[in-house]
Amino acid sequence: MIKYSLFFTLLALRLFYQPSNAQETIAPFASPTYAYTSTVKNLPSVINFNGNITNNRVLLQWQVNENEAADQFEIEKSTDGKNFSLAALVFGTDKPETDNYWFYEKAKQKKFYYRVKMITKSKNSSYSSIIEIKPNS
Repeated sequence: MIKYSLFFTLLALRLFYQPSNAQETIAPFASPTYAYTSTVKNLPSVINFNGNITNNRVLLQWQVNENEAADQFEIEKSTDGKNFSLAALVFGTDKPETDNYWFYEKAKQKKFYYRVKMITKSKNSSYSSIIEIKPNS
């Protein structure tokens, strides 16, 4: 009995549910097909990325446009400016327009390169410019 009620529920959903952004076109004796429209906005990007050493900490700051589309930021670190590895993960906010982000870690007594990999909610990614941070010796 439960199998049949589940079957009829799924059948009813299939017959009566239509996504809000779809336009239905039905040919005689055919299943409905849906044409989806997409509104593509500008992709978000890191528009300002800088860093410095303050109070024995590396402080990285960046600003993002189209922030509501950003999902997360991977802070990548390198000793040679070519081979980067993940140093930290910062999650995005849903604030519209632009937003500012920060990351800090204890400063080491050697030069490092940093970049930010931005991953959007649609899983696209882009990189910031690379900056060099070296201790004051």
